[in-house]
Amino acid sequence: MLLPAALAAVVAAPMPVHAAWQAPTAPGAPSAQAAPRAAPGVPRDAQGAAGIVAIWQQSTVTWDRLRPVIGELAGNVALREVLLDELLAERARQRGIAPDEAALEREEATLLEFLDPDPARARTLLGEIRARQGLGPVRWRSLLWRNAVLRALVAADVRVEEPQVVAAHDAAHGAKRRARVIAVPDLRGAQRVQERLAAGEPFEAVAADASTDPSAARGGLVTPMSRLDPGVPAAVREALWALAKPGELSPPVLIPAGYLLVRFEGEDPGDGVALEAVRARAERSVRLAQERARMDTLAADLLRAVRPTIFDESLADSWNRVTTEATRSAPPPPG
Repeated sequence: MLLPAALAAVVAAPMPVHAAWQAPTAPGAPSAQAAPRAAPGVPRDAQGAAGIVAIWQQSTVTWDRLRPVIGELAGNVALREVLLDELLAERARQRGIAPDEAALEREEATLLEFLDPDPARARTLLGEIRARQGLGPVRWRSLLWRNAVLRALVAADVRVEEPQVVAAHDAAHGAKRRARVIAVPDLRGAQRVQERLAAGEPFEAVAADASTDPSAARGGLVTPMSRLDPGVPAAVREALWALAKPGELSPPVLIPAGYLLVRFEGEDPGDGVALEAVRARAERSVRLAQERARMDTLAADLLRAVRPTIFDESLADSWNRVTTEATRSAPPPPG
């Protein structure tokens, strides 16, 4: 994807909390220690680890039947979260980090602030995100706890420099250029695209047919970008801003995934807000972006050396499939 998701500078991947840091049960939620309510007509001793979890008409669903499905569907994700939880809990104990309720509330407030300036709209967006990512009460509080721990662990390494602040202000308030792009895996593919465009094929049609960027579904249209936008690779920004007028096409631009052709669509003026008027917000944006990057790196580093012994067959299948795919799609080492 050419441009990062809007949440990338704020939210970590969902991460469940260690038992030692378990937050209080949400109001109205049943206590984890409460005895389960037996299903009608089912003896109490049928409940438990291998007991009945659902009944519909004359059918029953037990944990024994459900477990392998859950293991294959999301076992890898769940296990990685639990293992990372253990690793982070140990780091937190070593550093004396113990996020309280106020810390969790700050994490949620930070997310809402950067989702949308309108509090009601921000809450609506958050609800949509939680629904898509399966973030119920337990996993949501877990995410907030892990964000708080990770942020505390990386805070000392964050440095906010003036050029970064200027770039953040430019991205938020500077002039922006609209563009369409076509991404291809190699230079020969870029040359074929240039030949098709030179022959008169519409850019939008070629993008939809040949581009590997997600913007292909929109005819190559991407989010407008400023001259200094830190969320866009410098080579892409420079190529776009080097074009003199709308309709011009850049030469192939080398990107990590191959090559990109950029067409200048038009320019929207900045809003005229001076840096000094919003400096605090620009600095905060830079700090959050750096924290997010370092938090992601730390979490990945902690998990990289983990080699669990897995006894459940469906869970082992999920873990091995995802791990194999991640290894296959990882970029080759330098040199």
